[in-house]
Amino acid sequence: MDLTTETTGVREELLRKFKESGERERMQDILRNKLHASGWQDQVKDRCQRIINDSGESVDRLTVDDIAEEVTPYARSSVPEDIKAEVLEEIRKFIYRSLPESST
Repeated sequence: MDLTTETTGVREELLRKFKESGERERMQDILRNKLHASGWQDQVKDRCQRIINDSGESVDRLTVDDIAEEVTPYARSSVPEDIKAEVLEEIRKFIYRSLPESST
């Protein structure tokens, strides 16, 4: 087996464990709570409202997909760095706990 195939297999196994163990949901809950506490959700909501207001008379043709497409880059870039770092560290811990012994 070549390295690419082995790496893909390990990645797929980690993703499976991440979902089946409930870790994915736990991380989503942590992220959701931290984003709410930081005011990030309100900032994104305000940005969505501005998009709607700025659309003027074309608001009737504005779709949820249009709003999501416009707000997503802002939303991703405005996640506080400390929250990104904390979630990333939690994911790293999970990976290290879950890797097969021969991979560590």
